[in-house]
Amino acid sequence: MKKISLITICYLFSTNAFALDYSTRKWDLQLDADGMAGFLETKNDKPLGIFDWDVKASAIYHLNSTQRIGAVYSIDAACVEDDEYIHDAFVLFQDRTIGRAEFGLTHSIARKMGLGLPDVGDLRLNNKSILYNKLNFDKVLISDTTATTGHESLRLNLATIPTGFGQYGVSFAAFGSDYDFAIDTAVKFKQSGGKLKSAYSFALSYMDKPHGYEENSYTPSVHADWRGQAALGLNLQYNSFIFGTSLRLIYDEKPTLKTSDGLVAGTGISYEFLQSSISFNYLFSDTNLWKHHDIRTGKEMSGDYINTIIASFKYKYTEHTSIFMSGGIAYTTPFFAVGIKTGF
Repeated sequence: MKKISLITICYLFSTNAFALDYSTRKWDLQLDADGMAGFLETKNDKPLGIFDWDVKASAIYHLNSTQRIGAVYSIDAACVEDDEYIHDAFVLFQDRTIGRAEFGLTHSIARKMGLGLPDVGDLRLNNKSILYNKLNFDKVLISDTTATTGHESLRLNLATIPTGFGQYGVSFAAFGSDYDFAIDTAVKFKQSGGKLKSAYSFALSYMDKPHGYEENSYTPSVHADWRGQAALGLNLQYNSFIFGTSLRLIYDEKPTLKTSDGLVAGTGISYEFLQSSISFNYLFSDTNLWKHHDIRTGKEMSGDYINTIIASFKYKYTEHTSIFMSGGIAYTTPFFAVGIKTGF
């Protein structure tokens, strides 16, 4: 009932194009929320309810014409599913001529500057996917093509402003319960002039002594000496077409228990016409790439190779409300999903 009530509230706000936003000469206060409700059906199971939502609040104070400070808090369904009640909680400082600094609980610069796949559906294909959670896989897969070290540790993010020479960033995280510390770096280049627009991103990440770090419910927790990651992303846009491809490599040094590293890669295309859009994406994950051996038994650890093909259609009913349909196959399981998303 709580989820249905949230969807109803978001719908009432969105259909009236009402946003909770208050601004003065010095202050910008904003509250954003959206929710999704629908159903997912597989070949052998009855329809399952799917719900998603997120809420974000921010308060920004303008020090002068170029500098500002502020605070951000957000919570969403993905973190609540993991018994967490903070997705973002950080303070920020921004200088429009230099760059931006963030400190608190939030994702690293590698995740924030990464490029995902051009999916128009609402199954979180570029995040902690609703799809894989609902399918209850007994397999191990990596679903996200952007590098991440989570958002539960205190972190400092530093990023330059985007220029013709690119945007650069670095992150430092420590004092968490899942690893000793993490260092991430990222770079992004964008070309927005002309008919063909492009964006490229590259990120490197190092996590020291992960001891129980877990990305999502379908990836075993990490126990290793260290974890290294590299991620590449490319987006090309021509008129209403968007093409994207991305790759993420994960390596764990001397892992124990189960392997959860490997490779994930994907590619896709989307097209927008009038109030509608469609997308086609292919994603595969290989968690048996490095052939790790259990240091206790000497036996090779097991891994899985998972393919996912998904096609999505979205119709924008109003500025803030849309309906979507998605279908495809994940591993050997065909699926179909439909839902409505709204917010303010």
